[in-house]
Amino acid sequence: MRMSTLSRADRRVYRLCQNAALLALAMICSFVEHLVPLSALLPLPGVKLGLANVVIAVLFYKVSPVDAGIVSVLRIGLSALLFGTPVSLLFSLFGGVMSYLTLWICRPFFGRFFSFVGVSVLSATGHHLGQMTAAVILFDTGVLLTYLPILLLAGLFTGGTTGLLLNACSTRLQKLIKRGENN
Repeated sequence: MRMSTLSRADRRVYRLCQNAALLALAMICSFVEHLVPLSALLPLPGVKLGLANVVIAVLFYKVSPVDAGIVSVLRIGLSALLFGTPVSLLFSLFGGVMSYLTLWICRPFFGRFFSFVGVSVLSATGHHLGQMTAAVILFDTGVLLTYLPILLLAGLFTGGTTGLLLNACSTRLQKLIKRGENN
């Protein structure tokens, strides 16, 4: 049965199930990242590879920005609950919101001027700017901004790596999503 032949209520149920499956996939990515921390290779506080962003970016650009935002916020909350602290939740929320806004800003240029690598680097930069904003608010000092250039440089590495992963698996993930819509 095609998605277009489903009733409105069935489409909502399908969308909820699809988002739940993608949330589970993003949570698995977060769990793997938690098990194998990037700090072993790059000992910088606040720097993660951002594997869950592979799922969020594909969802954002290939399915729905609204669904991507919902899955992103839920993943951040669940990850903080399972693997983090209230402070890490604050940092992740600020970083996630800035990263999401970056995806929106890049949206008109995606495919024409930016590939997934460019979008991922900019998104990682946005995430780090959000984290830095949270740090300045939480600790009430601008001295922390001296760490920003290091975070932005790390964002080139982490965003570039995530972008390469996106280029490698976005077509398969999109086909998997579309196959579910056609069943």
